[in-house]
Amino acid sequence: MIHFRVAASAAVLLSFSAMAARMKIEVHDQHIDPGETVAAVTVCEDDAIWDTIMASPDVSSIRVIPWKEITDSMDNYLSNEGVLVGNLVREIEKLEVEIQEKKSAKVSQVFSDEQIQQFITDSVEATGSFGSVDGAKTSACGKPGKKPRVPFDAMDVAVEKIASLVQPPLSTGEWKSEKKTFDGVCKQFLDAGDDELANYCGEVCFELADTVQGVSDKYSKSQGDTAKLEKVLAKKKRQLLDAMSRKEQCERSKQNIDGFQKYLESLDEEIIARHTAVRKAERDLDDAQWSLEELEKALAKQRGLVSDAEKLLTGSEETVREARAEFQAVTEDADKFIEQIGAAKNQLSEMREKLANMKNAVDTGLEIKKYVSTTALKMGYYVDVAVRQPVRAIGLVEETNVWDYFSEDVTTEQCSATFKHQLSDFHQYCTGPAMEAFEKIKNFVDLTPLCKLDEETKISGEGDTGVQTRIGLLTQDLAGVQSWLDPFKGTSMTMEKEQEKIELGEPEGLRQLMGVYGDIKFYQRYMKEWKMGRGLFHELLKQLVEKTKVLEGDVLTEEALLQKLKDALEVIVKKQEGAKAKLNTALADEEAAIEGKEELEKIMASLETDVANARSLFTDLEAVLAKAIQMFQRAKATLVSEHAAGKDGILAMSEMHMSVLDN
Repeated sequence: MIHFRVAASAAVLLSFSAMAARMKIEVHDQHIDPGETVAAVTVCEDDAIWDTIMASPDVSSIRVIPWKEITDSMDNYLSNEGVLVGNLVREIEKLEVEIQEKKSAKVSQVFSDEQIQQFITDSVEATGSFGSVDGAKTSACGKPGKKPRVPFDAMDVAVEKIASLVQPPLSTGEWKSEKKTFDGVCKQFLDAGDDELANYCGEVCFELADTVQGVSDKYSKSQGDTAKLEKVLAKKKRQLLDAMSRKEQCERSKQNIDGFQKYLESLDEEIIARHTAVRKAERDLDDAQWSLEELEKALAKQRGLVSDAEKLLTGSEETVREARAEFQAVTEDADKFIEQIGAAKNQLSEMREKLANMKNAVDTGLEIKKYVSTTALKMGYYVDVAVRQPVRAIGLVEETNVWDYFSEDVTTEQCSATFKHQLSDFHQYCTGPAMEAFEKIKNFVDLTPLCKLDEETKISGEGDTGVQTRIGLLTQDLAGVQSWLDPFKGTSMTMEKEQEKIELGEPEGLRQLMGVYGDIKFYQRYMKEWKMGRGLFHELLKQLVEKTKVLEGDVLTEEALLQKLKDALEVIVKKQEGAKAKLNTALADEEAAIEGKEELEKIMASLETDVANARSLFTDLEAVLAKAIQMFQRAKATLVSEHAAGKDGILAMSEMHMSVLDN
């Protein structure tokens, strides 16, 4: 019994070890020689867990697997990952709040063109400067040879003056200056032109704009730069996804290992119970056969004693002849009785052989079911490691909403506003100053095509549309890749439906193979035949139940045969009682047989003792038969009833029992 259980467990682990070795090669390097050393499978970032479970297929190693240490290691890892996930979630929440606060902060308003022109007017009209705006224009801001003549340091006075003019409005933070805009408005306001040497107003405008910008930069409130914070946020989110992916993978590994442990233990318990019942039945059948053999020997001895008694009756008297006839009849009945006992022995031998065949069939069915389930689980593990884990490793997990990383309306994003601001500057310059300059030389070279642009709103709208379209295509592709994280992809199966199939006797993991392996021959021609309600193999296993019924019929036949033995024994007892009466008469009437009287009495006494022993043996035989039938019914109940679907508290991986035989 122990040898059988150990062999079954060792076979399971050998299968897992072989598949685990193949899995390492296929996952880590498709070109590695199977004979070379490869990296071990890591469970919850602990290389020792898988090696401990699969260390050796021998009996001693299997029985001393430290399940408690393995569970503690995985629980400790999950606890640490939980703390890490919690910390990252809090950091991400804090960063998101900080970024939002910066984005929503109040922003200073840019000086309008009218405000800029007023500041320029007040600065050039300051005492010691250009006197007025017209004076600045006509003198080209102090260009020698131009009139009116202005003080040499008129520019410096204007610059000093404008600094004091812009200080009050800028110091509140409500307003700010943009150097480019200020410079452009100033040049247009003072007719500076494009030649800074021909007209000093261009340089005056630059220095005025530069001074104002310096004051503005001290107080202005621009929208907070969140780029660095957003990079940190993205990094933290990637770390969170990695941590959640590792935690989820560890939880799945822990569930699989727990299920594997319970599966082996429950299967061993079923096999122990099965063999206990079979062994008990076989022992009782041996007892019954032994009792029958003893009865056969006793009856043979009785026949010899009766024959001896017959030989001792030597007289020719009528009573002696009658006694001899009676003894001959008893002898004939005894021969028939022995023949029936021989038939019963043969029937018991056949029953034992059929019972052994039943045991082998049960063991074989369990082994095949076990291999199919472990193979299906390993095929699923292969896909998980080679396909799903790389997808999770790049941050695309089951919980990921790809739209969290893309905008459903890019027109509301800062990047869109930045693009449109730059487009506006370009469009205004190209359609304004640039086009005016090109028109002046058009008779020499026509450069106007350089600035023939569509409407600014049309260009910006096309840009938004192009970006939004590309986002839609990318999110669609990412969602398609993400869908392969579902082990039931391509089917209507769910975890709940799969569990129902497993409880009915279907091998665990079978329903997770179709999406990837659905087109290979191994699945098409073999694995799918294990499906409940559709596959061929469950129907084949029903033949074990038919064999059980045949064995039950054999037991009923044996019971009928033993009843015949009982009837024959009753006949022999009656004839022996008649023979005793005849012998008493012969002893009383025949003086010639007086010398043999004492011997006949001894023979009769021996015969009576043997008859009593025969009755006792038969009673024992009936008890043994009843017990054998009882044990057989119990074995049948264990085979059919105890393995019904839905045993409480058993995980999916431990559902590999024989209830499938009734399906």
